[in-house]
Amino acid sequence: MKITRSMVRRAGWWSLALLFAATTIVALVYFFWAGQKPPAPVTAKCSYKPGTLMQSGGDNPLKNTKLVNFTSVSNVDFLRCEDFKIGTGTAVKAGSSVTVQYIGAVAATGTIFESTLDSGQPATFSLDQTIPGFSTGLLGMKAGGERRILIPAQYAYGAGPPQGSGIPSNADLVFDISLLFVQ
Repeated sequence: MKITRSMVRRAGWWSLALLFAATTIVALVYFFWAGQKPPAPVTAKCSYKPGTLMQSGGDNPLKNTKLVNFTSVSNVDFLRCEDFKIGTGTAVKAGSSVTVQYIGAVAATGTIFESTLDSGQPATFSLDQTIPGFSTGLLGMKAGGERRILIPAQYAYGAGPPQGSGIPSNADLVFDISLLFVQ
């Protein structure tokens, strides 16, 4: 069989078509895979700011009041924390259960949406039962300590905050936490 110029051209076009198809398939697989990767792990940047953190409303509830000693933050771009009191007890590790007193507020306004101080009862929960920013922000904290955690919306409730919570959609949050026990 004699190879003609048109056969060579046709083979060249088929080669280009196959190369294009293969490249497209590889690109689609990559972009699908890249979109399915788990989010990067959350890490907190902590600093030390000695002082008193937890406030009391006395006989008045804290909900819908302003968080004391807090300047509103319009955009929390990464998880960060400030230690106001360094604890001396057991440190929080991944998978720990903790007992805490906390005050939760919207970072943009400083308005408190929930406080265990209002109920008079601390909260006890496992770290895997809370929002990623809260659980990650507690890591390394020792019992007896007080910490403020600023949490970007994507590590809080994002577009779906609990109904009736008073938390706006896509809100950055701030929590003042007093760590009582680590189990």
